[in-house]
Amino acid sequence: MSAKEQAFRPSVSDAAVKAATGKDWAGWFDVLDKAKAASLSHKDIAKRLHGMHKVPGWWAQTVTVNFERARGLRAKHQKAGGFSVGVSKTMQADVATLYRAVVTTASHVRWFPTGAFKISSRTKDKYVRGSWKSRNRIDFGFVAKGPKKAQIAVQIDRLRDARAVEHERAVWKKALAKLSHLLEG
Repeated sequence: MSAKEQAFRPSVSDAAVKAATGKDWAGWFDVLDKAKAASLSHKDIAKRLHGMHKVPGWWAQTVTVNFERARGLRAKHQKAGGFSVGVSKTMQADVATLYRAVVTTASHVRWFPTGAFKISSRTKDKYVRGSWKSRNRIDFGFVAKGPKKAQIAVQIDRLRDARAVEHERAVWKKALAKLSHLLEG
């Protein structure tokens, strides 16, 4: 086993993948290695798992991604369209307040990181989606956690590389801390 494979940690436990699919990680990796899946596309690996082995859709994707990561074919946070990162924070504020903080351009000056944000779709108090810095996609999700407590989750997609992931993670953690401070006093 290479150093890269030894450093790999699956996103789901052995017990969970076995309970859902009938095999643990070693079992699935053995099946995929014997099928020479490392030479197949992501889509073809997932189709093989779903079609030949009857692995349910979400689990077929999970096994495929973890196999690709274990074999050095995919980096952590890497997706088909680039890299992705998410940051979330629970605050002492209701969902409507968090939603307004994202959709109200005037409030961005007080907490938003530097960069162009353009809304493409939204559902009041649920989500806001748009472009970030022209190249990236950004999604904001809002979940009530109590009467005056809610979580905001930010997902940034189409990042260039792993360095961009860590940069955006740090930028948005700082931004959400700033928003929290503004709302909570």
